Amino acid sequence: MTSYSPTEAWAAVALAFLGTFIWRFLGVLLAERITPDGPLMQWINAVAYSMVAGVMMLILVFPGGVLGTTQLDHRLLGFAVGVVLMLVTKKLWLAILGAIGTFAIAVGFMGV
Repeated sequence: MTSYSPTEAWAAVALAFLGTFIWRFLGVLLAERITPDGPLMQWINAVAYSMVAGVMMLILVFPGGVLGTTQLDHRLLGFAVGVVLMLVTKKLWLAILGAIGTFAIAVGFMGV
């Protein structure tokens, strides 16, 4: 692993700050000119949802840590139950509890 000097570490933090600050500043400047239902906002929402879905699938299919020791079918079963509960009940808390419970039961009774 490469060791960085304090100056290099602070430079990385400053560059990361500038990289995100520029976009936030532009967002504040342009917020009044962008219509909430316009095509630009629809595109931004689509990109944001696809990024969240991509990260979620990455964690579901290729998890790290303790979750990586469980079987894929147990994780997919919990995910499927959570999605079905969300679509049927429209209650996020119930979908989360159902998904976690299903996953726990699958791991506990079907083995690891």
